[in-house]
Amino acid sequence: MKIFLQVVNKFKISLISFGIFLIIGLIVWGFRNIMYLYLFVGIGFLDSATRILIQYFPKARQFVRLSLQFTIGFFLLVWLGLIIGVNFQFPEIFFDTYAGIITGALIQLIVARLILPFFLGNGFCSRACWTGFFFEMTNPIVRDKRKIIHRSNYIAWSYLIGLVCLSFFVAFIWDPATNIEMRKWWIIGENLFIASIGFILTFFIGSRAYCRMLCPFMTISGLISPYSLFKITPINFSKCTNCRLCNKNCPMLIKVETYVNNNKRINDPTCILCERCISACTEGVLKLTTKNELAIK
Repeated sequence: MKIFLQVVNKFKISLISFGIFLIIGLIVWGFRNIMYLYLFVGIGFLDSATRILIQYFPKARQFVRLSLQFTIGFFLLVWLGLIIGVNFQFPEIFFDTYAGIITGALIQLIVARLILPFFLGNGFCSRACWTGFFFEMTNPIVRDKRKIIHRSNYIAWSYLIGLVCLSFFVAFIWDPATNIEMRKWWIIGENLFIASIGFILTFFIGSRAYCRMLCPFMTISGLISPYSLFKITPINFSKCTNCRLCNKNCPMLIKVETYVNNNKRINDPTCILCERCISACTEGVLKLTTKNELAIK
């Protein structure tokens, strides 16, 4: 029994992650069909497997995480999006609402932005989002104080409200929810727009500018993520050498060092749990933990 409990404790996050996706899959299956069970169990298995792998090969943390993000993101965008015709972007929720139907967009919102944030914060952004993967691969992490503009709730909510209004207007004119061909063109157009504006903005206001400043999904999940079960925690904050590598490697430009110096968990609503700060720290100060794992005094 003791060995069993040690194993459970060691792989606690992996087991909880898989359990969450399994439960979500079972629930959605009850409302839709068994394919959703396969989808969520598959995502949960991949996420859990990579977390276990990282424990044995911590130096490969970012390679493993990015490989997972590419795999899931590619599947969601190319297979389910471009081939099957499921649009996961925000406007589709309101296209569907106008047409009186439910598709993957609403399910993604509920699962990834309303349920998972209570457990994994904005983890979807660093493990499944294809636009997030694109930005992480193309946006340089430059902390030029003249360029850095942090997220503004006024701008973020204005953008979200603008998207809602635009979506209902488009739905009234063209109704892309019921036209598969038009929906695929919207998928291509929306993703090209997001990638383009995000790529351009990064040169003016810093890394992952679209995610930090505009992403409507981040606006919603960011309200919940501060209450998430898992957060990056300074478990050995007294070992911090103030090298600021954690700050320099954060794609969301969070002042990680400030949290460490105050011995507080990283509670920034834009944290995507990419764990780059953990990988960058040479002293093992940071770790992804649950709420009951307090920092060492």
